[in-house]
Amino acid sequence: MISNISDKITGSLVDAGAVTSEDKAIYEYGIRMGILMVINIATAVLIGLLLGMVWQCIVFLIAYNPVRTYAGGYHARTSLVCYLLSIPMMLAVLLGIKMMPWNGYICAIALLSALVTIGILAPVADPNKPLNEKEVSVYKKRARVYSAVLTGGAIVLWMAGMEQTSLSIVMALGVAAGMLVLGTARNRNHIKEKA
Repeated sequence: MISNISDKITGSLVDAGAVTSEDKAIYEYGIRMGILMVINIATAVLIGLLLGMVWQCIVFLIAYNPVRTYAGGYHARTSLVCYLLSIPMMLAVLLGIKMMPWNGYICAIALLSALVTIGILAPVADPNKPLNEKEVSVYKKRARVYSAVLTGGAIVLWMAGMEQTSLSIVMALGVAAGMLVLGTARNRNHIKEKA
């Protein structure tokens, strides 16, 4: 369905002369990814609404997306599987913020663990989208900078008494670190299967 919509939009752009037929596939892919992103964000916000945690959801997404973009990690094989996996992930994140017995020590341990994991493993490329040497260098630096800034922000917010906002960032870094571990494990299995 999404492919049909992106195909029709791109076809209209080609017919209007805004896009050349040679670039149609690129634009179609970009539009499809944009639609999927909107659906993912809308679903996450809906989950936040249902749990009464919309702003925690939004803070999580704002913190998570830049780190995930540059750190990489596990990626589902298809967009549908990615979407279906993102639903329980968002539920787990928000319920974790709400129900876990957080205190300063647990928060500090979670932050330090995520920061070290991201610092050591990032970036983890997907076998279907390898990174060249320059990309690895740039992505590693950006993932470290983003995670360090977010860690500092989470600490300041916690000390300022804004625990829920801080925990949204802690969970974003924790999930990003978890995706790196899963991606590393999958890449090792992929290499073993090829050997």
